[in-house]
This record gives sequence, structure tokens and C-alpha cells, in this order.
Amino acid sequence: MIRVAVVDDDALIRESLQILLEGKEGIHIIGQGEHGLDALRLASQCDVMLLDLRMPVKGGLEVLNDVAQKTRVLVLTTFDDDQEIIKALRAGAQGYLLKSARPQAIIQAIVQLHQGKSVFDAVAMSALRRSMRPEGGEKLAELSEREQDIVSAISEGLSNRQIADSLFISEGTVKNHITAILSKTGLSHRTQIAISHLKGEL
Repeated sequence: MIRVAVVDDDALIRESLQILLEGKEGIHIIGQGEHGLDALRLASQCDVMLLDLRMPVKGGLEVLNDVAQKTRVLVLTTFDDDQEIIKALRAGAQGYLLKSARPQAIIQAIVQLHQGKSVFDAVAMSALRRSMRPEGGEKLAELSEREQDIVSAISEGLSNRQIADSLFISEGTVKNHITAILSKTGLSHRTQIAISHLKGEL
């Protein structure tokens, strides 16, 4: 069972999400809140929290750092402002989706966060690319030149097929290189490769 809390100041959004999510993929809604203080109260009771950013009393950004130390946080908001996105990611959000996301995308994001993965939609990844200069960290030096090329391509949002075409190698070879990169860096999936590179950690 995945225990989920929904914190949003819009009652209609909260109720809609409860109806949408309850029982799907083992999800159980353990509570709802309408501001940041509720988020702090519910954080230790859930595995994943859906958190809006702009709410009365205390907003999501104000409490995100504390909440993220107790549970996995999926920011679910209407705002696609670059600065809001970057602040949320730096405060500890493991996922970022717009409320316009398909219901199945929200469900899958919850499942992936519960599995320890990170989930960022195209809007969030674009904001990361615009705000961070990938200079490369120590881990990048441990990779082969080809693996470094693939890390760079992943951070630019290219698919395995696009990477294969651009480097004139097979898609299977790209997958093998990604497996090697994950093994060498200790990361668990390609989204983490992109984020680590964009943060200058890889």
C-alpha cells in the first residue's frame, strides 16, 4: 500500500484527486490538507505527498524542505515559472508535475516516487536546463568519452533513439552505455543522470 497525502488549498482539487487516486496501484489517501501547516502535520504519516506550492497560511515552498525530510514530495501545481520550479527542486521535491497532467501520469509518478525514483515533467526539465550550466563533476571524469557524450545527450532531453542516431550507434548500444553509467555513478535511472549532470554533480 502506498500512503498518500494531498495538500492543496482548492477543495475541489483535493476531492478530485482522492476520487482519482484511491485504490489505484495500491494507493490509499490517508489525509488531506489545505496549507503548509497541514503538510507538516501529515508528512510523517504518508509515503508520498502531493503538494501545491501557493497556498494561504503557509505555502508549499515554505515548508517543502522540512516535509521532504519526512516523506517523498510530488509537487502538483498550475505554475510553470522557472524560479518556482528550481526553488522546489532545491528544497527537496522528488517530483514536479503540472495539474494539467494526465491522471495516469500522476498515478505513475506516485508509484515511481514510492520506488525511490524522481519524476519531472518536460516543463521542469526545461527549467533545469535553462538555469544550470552542466560543468561536470568528479564522477563525469570516471566515464568513458562515449559515456560522457551520452550523459550530455540525456541532459538535453534526447531519447535513446535520438542519441543512437546522433552518435551513429545502435539503440541497444546506447542502452548498454546507460546501464554502465548507472552502475559507475550509483544512480538508478536516466532522469537522475540528467539532473545530476545539470546540477554539475556528474
